[in-house]
Amino acid sequence: MHKIKQLNTYTNHIQVIHGEGLSAVRARRYVYPVDLSDSVGDLSTIVKKLGASKAEAIRGAIKYYAEYLRGLEVITYRKISIEQAKREIQKYLKNKDRVSADEISNTLRIDMTLVNETLLKLWQEGWVEPE
Repeated sequence: MHKIKQLNTYTNHIQVIHGEGLSAVRARRYVYPVDLSDSVGDLSTIVKKLGASKAEAIRGAIKYYAEYLRGLEVITYRKISIEQAKREIQKYLKNKDRVSADEISNTLRIDMTLVNETLLKLWQEGWVEPE
């Protein structure tokens, strides 16, 4: 016999308990109410092309997106002054022949707008040359 225990009414998590007493095995199943009104056509296309159920298509999409995100690097930019950005960029540029603004931004974790403002000042001072 399966017992079902409601864990959370908001997300409809349910816990199915197999067996009785101390030897009961607990398996969690998560069910989320999701409004797919604006995605019905897309879901139907996926189901038709993959030959899968709607549930399988949704689970597959979640796994696909999760795998995609695992490969992304999230860069958190630091809040620094233009003077500090100038010092750090100058230090970074030493012994480098060629560097892109996005490389500077990503490596030093400085917002691209600040990097461009700083590079403009450094160019005006003769420190860098644009290509």
